[in-house]
Amino acid sequence: MLLEHKNVLVTGATGALGVLIADRFVQAGARVVAVARDPGKLADLAASSPQIRTFSADLTNADAVERLFIDIREQLGAVDILVHTTGGYQGGQYVQEIAVHDWQKMIDLNLNSAFLCAKHALAHMAHKGGKIITISAMAAIDVPSRRAAYVVSKAGLIALTRAIAEEGKVSNVQANVIAPGIILTESNRRDMPDADHSKWVKPADIAEMILHLCSPGASAITGSIIRMP
Repeated sequence: MLLEHKNVLVTGATGALGVLIADRFVQAGARVVAVARDPGKLADLAASSPQIRTFSADLTNADAVERLFIDIREQLGAVDILVHTTGGYQGGQYVQEIAVHDWQKMIDLNLNSAFLCAKHALAHMAHKGGKIITISAMAAIDVPSRRAAYVVSKAGLIALTRAIAEEGKVSNVQANVIAPGIILTESNRRDMPDADHSKWVKPADIAEMILHLCSPGASAITGSIIRMP
């Protein structure tokens, strides 16, 4: 199969996008390592497939992330592919109105979590190469008003991913970032019931793009920002 014997770490694995990505990699023959905070949701995910192993961790905590990667290596071996979907949204305020703790929350959740996971994943990939995929947002490119903390954290994620891609050229690590518009999830439907949902990005399309970028045939693709408006 396409990714047989590959260890694929999916963060945010119990979210609407993460669940689909995990399932798609299982179909491709990979061993999926699913990481999220909620043990109950992780248990439900593990029950769906024997190829999914689950770990609960706070990815904004440096010690917790270090422990996570030690546990993964000891139990399953090195991570071959990191798909980082962990993130969140907060907006509606002008820059001068943003509370410092809200700013820090967005930076921690959207950027620092990716840095910590990539830092340890790269150590796993140092001698055999690998793939890293992150999820940014179109808002980080076409910057809207009153979303500064979110936008800056997602723009930083693009820069981080491209830096990893450049450094990874010497160790056969490819890194790419997906920048979707609004993703068609039930929670987004509830939050924006009057929007034109037909123009939103389908999670399944994102999952397919990620699978392609992680396939052996895409090894020449690195440092790319994949816009999915």
